[in-house]
Amino acid sequence: MSWNPNQGQDPNPQGQYGGGYNPPPQGQYGNYNPPPDGPQPGQPGYQYNAYGQPGGAYQQPYGAGAAAATASPLGASSIGMDPKIAAGLGYLIGIIGLIFFFIEKQNRFVKFNALQAIFLHFGVGIVEFVLFIPYIILAAAATASGSGFASILVLLFGCLMGLLGIAWFVGWLVAMIQAFQGKYFKFPLVGDWADKIVSKSPGLV
Repeated sequence: MSWNPNQGQDPNPQGQYGGGYNPPPQGQYGNYNPPPDGPQPGQPGYQYNAYGQPGGAYQQPYGAGAAAATASPLGASSIGMDPKIAAGLGYLIGIIGLIFFFIEKQNRFVKFNALQAIFLHFGVGIVEFVLFIPYIILAAAATASGSGFASILVLLFGCLMGLLGIAWFVGWLVAMIQAFQGKYFKFPLVGDWADKIVSKSPGLV
């Protein structure tokens, strides 16, 4: 008489709830298991761990995808900088605006702000120099003659130069802030000149 090791066992074992049925494990919300966060297998960004099993850490796309994600809405610049930073630096330091105006061959926003910054820096300097000449003459005449009228003219010229300096500083500050924010800001006169000159430059976007 032989002995069967499986003798006495039910060939169809019953599950926890009887009937031979073992229900699937329940998730946090019942029988529904929500999909995990992040990309799924076959989607971009899905990785495998060191053992070749799914579930590696998610990484941001790189290469062409990263370049497209970080591209400036103002377009590309031949300088190799963010157009907002390049335009703002032109106002911050006048000589940089002069350099950027000549080397920028692609971005209209950078070239326009560089030229407007040039007009703003050098134009105000020329006006101040022109006003400074009669101011010195009147001051010398008022000192030599002691005339009250000449002294009044000297005071008026001094106030005019002071107001011009304040207006220049406010305009310079506003234009620089707008440029760093990527917004077009055009002065009534020098802005129109800059826009006309830049519009004639080929290849700008």
